[in-house]
Amino acid sequence: MVDKFNPMDDIIQIKCPFCGSVLSIKNRPGIESKSAACPVCSHKYPFSQFKKVTPRPSADDDPDTDYSGVEEHTSYAHASSSHTADPGVNYVLGRLSLAGSDVSFRLKPGRNVVGRRAAKSEADFQIDTADSRAMSREHIVIEVKNVPGKGFVHTLSLFKEKVNPTFIGKEPLVYGDRIVLAHGDRIILPDAELKFEIPDEEATEI
Repeated sequence: MVDKFNPMDDIIQIKCPFCGSVLSIKNRPGIESKSAACPVCSHKYPFSQFKKVTPRPSADDDPDTDYSGVEEHTSYAHASSSHTADPGVNYVLGRLSLAGSDVSFRLKPGRNVVGRRAAKSEADFQIDTADSRAMSREHIVIEVKNVPGKGFVHTLSLFKEKVNPTFIGKEPLVYGDRIVLAHGDRIILPDAELKFEIPDEEATEI
């Protein structure tokens, strides 16, 4: 469910009316009279047609996950994206770094699944959580799309509806939303923290 755009917010998160991607931008005077192009689908709309994201429920379960039963659903305010034009578009592919280790994973164009290391896991990037099963075998998805003439867009979403609480920084990641990632974003998974990085920041379009 979405609410209409509120121009009084500082950092606002809006949803593309065409593809549903969630974009986070900084509110500026007169922004409501401008247009913006979605970096995921490239469709351009007036700001009046974008919608502000609000909470919605989730369901479903993973039999191979120790699910805590904690449900947190709030609107997502992605404060690290402070630009208004083509947020999250980069000229190079991003990577994920595992906090507290030297482990990193270079993202590839298309679908990148991240989850817990397990015999039956189909995740591209598998994280060792020892004996804990709080993280799902397939927990999050990062889609990488090459936008012609612009660069790569990295969008984050949950792999399925019911997983243990997952955050971008301090804000909960809600099932069904596609978050456009920006350099330096922290993805907090059960038992692990990942940092999204663009290897060459000077090659990142802001």
